[in-house]
Amino acid sequence: MPVYRPRTRLVNFRLSEDEYLTLKDTCARSGARSVSDFARAAVLSGATLPSVLPASPCSERWERLETVVHQLESRVIQLMEKELVASHG
Repeated sequence: MPVYRPRTRLVNFRLSEDEYLTLKDTCARSGARSVSDFARAAVLSGATLPSVLPASPCSERWERLETVVHQLESRVIQLMEKELVASHG
């Protein structure tokens, strides 16, 4: 059984809306319990950035597109589930 150690330190940083949506999506896909758990695990595992250079406009567009596609996928699943419940209800 792990020993519980209170967490008393706080780390805070800001994200754009797109960055936050990407983070939430990544957390969900990883199976993390929360954004905090995911961020803590990523930082403490020694995760590094692929590059310290600014992202190219093309890669930023690609990331936004991926985020939108994931949002649309989630919405389609919600609508399909709603339709399934309505047809069996």
